[in-house]
Amino acid sequence: MKNKKRLALLSLVAIPSLLYSAPASAAEVTEPSKIAYTYNNNYYYNSNVWNVIQLISIIDDRYSSFQTRLESALKAYNNLTETEKQYVTNYDVLSNHQHTRILYRKLASQIEEKLASVEPTAVNYYENVLATREWFNSLNAAQKTFVNAETQRILSSYISPNTTIDKVVTKIQLLNSSRLSFHQEVEAARAEYNALRKFTNAYLPYGTEQLLLEAERLVVKDKAAAKDVENAIAALSPKTSTIKDVQKVKTAFEALTPVQQQIVPNVSILIDFVNGKYKLPTQSVENTKPNFSNTVALPGKTTAMSRNRNDYSAKINVTDPGVHTERFILTTKSNMTLIIPSLSTLVDKDTTGVIEIQLKRKLNNITFKMTLNNKPIEFEENIELIINNLPKNASIIQRNDLGEKLHTNFYVDGNRHIVQATTSGTFQIIRK
Repeated sequence: MKNKKRLALLSLVAIPSLLYSAPASAAEVTEPSKIAYTYNNNYYYNSNVWNVIQLISIIDDRYSSFQTRLESALKAYNNLTETEKQYVTNYDVLSNHQHTRILYRKLASQIEEKLASVEPTAVNYYENVLATREWFNSLNAAQKTFVNAETQRILSSYISPNTTIDKVVTKIQLLNSSRLSFHQEVEAARAEYNALRKFTNAYLPYGTEQLLLEAERLVVKDKAAAKDVENAIAALSPKTSTIKDVQKVKTAFEALTPVQQQIVPNVSILIDFVNGKYKLPTQSVENTKPNFSNTVALPGKTTAMSRNRNDYSAKINVTDPGVHTERFILTTKSNMTLIIPSLSTLVDKDTTGVIEIQLKRKLNNITFKMTLNNKPIEFEENIELIINNLPKNASIIQRNDLGEKLHTNFYVDGNRHIVQATTSGTFQIIRK
């Protein structure tokens, strides 16, 4: 019996895989492997392998220790032999962390580039710093450690705007719509005022902001006029445009102010047409073969508009406007009816093609758009937009592209509010 106990004890001592050795630290894993093994989940690990597994398990990509712990684990892993590396069961975690590090470095570079994108002397430098700081503050602790020290210093320092009330007022008062740099000056004045107003709560003297608003309205008008000519130039074609068409576009371009002309991007195309680069047809081809639609509203008939959620649409073919004297009645499932006047009342009676009608209602906002061959159109008679089941004391206003209130023609007939307009518009229902 004593001999059996002695043999059992000797067998335990002789099997190194049943002995335990504590995990080594990151510094210790560079030492030569010790002949000591531990048994776990059917795998045999020496102390170096077990230490790497432990180092990987404590990496967390949310905390500031992410970089240092990742480097320690990588260093320990790289010091293993090729055989030992095969037993690192959580290597996929280490690999994922390395990919995360790449993403964090890229994110840090983007933040550093954003901060450096505006010179410290620029008017909007202060605003850019605050926007970058807000972005930086949204990062977790690990991500922040990848941003370089200088960028972090700037983002954590106090910075004041590079402007004053007097500077902003002077810039606004010197705005001149006849200068070629007018648009850039308006944009700079607005940016400077926004920076001052947002971060210091400063106010301009009475009437000064109105000057800026008027200048911005002129910029909008300039851009709209230039856009119309840009579209007209883009519509020119060597195959379908005549000399008369080119002359019409040329006249429209020459009618622009110098400020407007300089923002027409495709003027070189017009110059090619004017200089005779293309041999143009003697008669216009465009209007002889319009692309008519097969699904259209019919004059004198009631037509249900096509629906896509709250968006309604319809089409009307225009062949010879002068012979059509009946109205078009378009209905929707949103308590709205649209009555289009006869085509004989079109302002431009020489146009043929397809009228595209779009009607959209979102809560109390209604947008009505109508184009012929992708160009806005107008009628001599009123278009009627009928809205059912509104409170009798409700009113309707129209707003332009700048959000300004326009005069609106509407009247109430029983449970119907009827809006009258001769062209497209955006309307708002005011419930009292």
